Amino acid sequence: MALGLRVKRNSGDSGPDKLALVFFIAMLFFTVYNFLFGRYNLMELKKIRENLTNIEARLQSLKKENSKLEEDVELVEKGRDYYLEELVRQKMQLQRPEERIILFKK
Repeated sequence: MALGLRVKRNSGDSGPDKLALVFFIAMLFFTVYNFLFGRYNLMELKKIRENLTNIEARLQSLKKENSKLEEDVELVEKGRDYYLEELVRQKMQLQRPEERIILFKK
């Protein structure tokens, strides 16, 4: 059964095990260093997420405003004279010659 193969016995030298441990500790150190002090550290990632949240909220409000303006454009195209008169009355507070405008204080 021996077939002439020799088994090398371990003489107490664990060189490859120490090298793997040193490599693992070095990688762990660099990983922790990058989390704390790297370009995209934890604080920077938190700021980026906050900015992203703010931008998404602003985007939603702009989408709502855009859809409202699109609805206004459609209404103006359908009933141009009526909505034009309403716009002039609201924004410019114009009136017809026989009308009076009454303003209330809040």
